[in-house]
Amino acid sequence: MIKAVVFDVDDTLYDQKAPFEAALAPILNLPQDFDLNLTFQTYRQQSADAYARIANGRWSHQEMAVKRLNTALLAQHLPAVDTQSALDFQRAYTTGLRQIKLFPGLETALDQLSAQYQLGIITNGNTDSQLAKVMQLQMHRWITREAIVTSEEAGLAKPDPQIFTLMNRKLNLRASEVAYVGDNYSMDVKAAKQAGWHAFWFNHRNLEIPDRQWIPDQTVTDSFELQDLLLALTVACSEA
Repeated sequence: MIKAVVFDVDDTLYDQKAPFEAALAPILNLPQDFDLNLTFQTYRQQSADAYARIANGRWSHQEMAVKRLNTALLAQHLPAVDTQSALDFQRAYTTGLRQIKLFPGLETALDQLSAQYQLGIITNGNTDSQLAKVMQLQMHRWITREAIVTSEEAGLAKPDPQIFTLMNRKLNLRASEVAYVGDNYSMDVKAAKQAGWHAFWFNHRNLEIPDRQWIPDQTVTDSFELQDLLLALTVACSEA
């Protein structure tokens, strides 16, 4: 029986692609209908490696900004940018992340869930940056600081199943009693399943499953489907 629901943050609780595209628009001058999805996904996939290289002193923040962005652009055969353009993008993107809002429908679902389930967050990234996003999204209305785990403070990062085990201890629950909600198949679904959790895939980018060995317990493709799934949990709980 599920007793807790734990969430990813980036591109699960809010639309991370919108500020990314807005920050790139003045730099690339692309047609308005150009789909940057591959560039965005490649940029996101580099997150853990980029922060590890900075922590190990192998990259400066400036080097990270340039290499990470140009690697993402190359994935979609877009022209590389110079250092100043990469830094301009990074500043604009950071500014955009300070204005994020919950996906439609999640506030209602969180109101209902918090009355019946323990709630938590597991997120990769710098603790201060991730907590700033959590506060901007007003997640403190439903989730205590003690139930938020960042990879920086844990010394572990998704997809390592041990970061989920750490949350088990925080919630004082068995793995089978927790469900994880995330948008990334490898980082969220596969990792949660390997840790023995239930996994709900918020596949709003319509990505293919790369590994059929690990099947999500539920898959939804937009935020209102996610709202319905989470509200269904509250009904099931009240009937149990």
